[in-house]
Amino acid sequence: MMNIHAEHFKKNLDRLLVDVKFEQVPFRLIQLERELKHFCESFNLINTLKPSSDDGFESQASILLDSYQVPLLVSKTELGNFRLISGILTYHKLCKIYAADDKSLVPCIVLPRRPNKETLRLMMLNDIIRPLLKQFVDVTGDTVTQSLTVWFTSEEQPSVFNSSQWQSLFPMIKTKTQLCEWLHISTKMVRLK
Repeated sequence: MMNIHAEHFKKNLDRLLVDVKFEQVPFRLIQLERELKHFCESFNLINTLKPSSDDGFESQASILLDSYQVPLLVSKTELGNFRLISGILTYHKLCKIYAADDKSLVPCIVLPRRPNKETLRLMMLNDIIRPLLKQFVDVTGDTVTQSLTVWFTSEEQPSVFNSSQWQSLFPMIKTKTQLCEWLHISTKMVRLK
């Protein structure tokens, strides 16, 4: 049985993802969605999620391949620009190779419209949680504690697991013990409510 928050999120996504297009978009026309920019600035996001390997050793071809394997998710503005909604780590890498090149095209999944605020936030959270919780091989308890506390708690809702956003993304993980079992780390390493 699906959690009510997860069910609501899925319905919003089902409506939003109708008529998406895969397009080559001029990189110079892509800007961070306001909410995503604020989110990145409020927390040292890139440094938290940066892999231990130095991406300075990556070739441009490798970075370009990343952009096809993890394409940017954007919405188009009325003025013809594009707002980045998801794919912040790919975007960050592309900035290193395309900053001065006005003619570069990058692969993007273009949404037919901007998501509502709630769905937008969940899409951003999933984008940054994917490398932290779903793909990292070696994640530390401190990183999990600090990141999830910043992203999912507030004065009104001090528990990560009771957050409607957490429940929308991870309805089956209701306790710290379940989270630690999923990540294969000790419950002593994570300090969450």
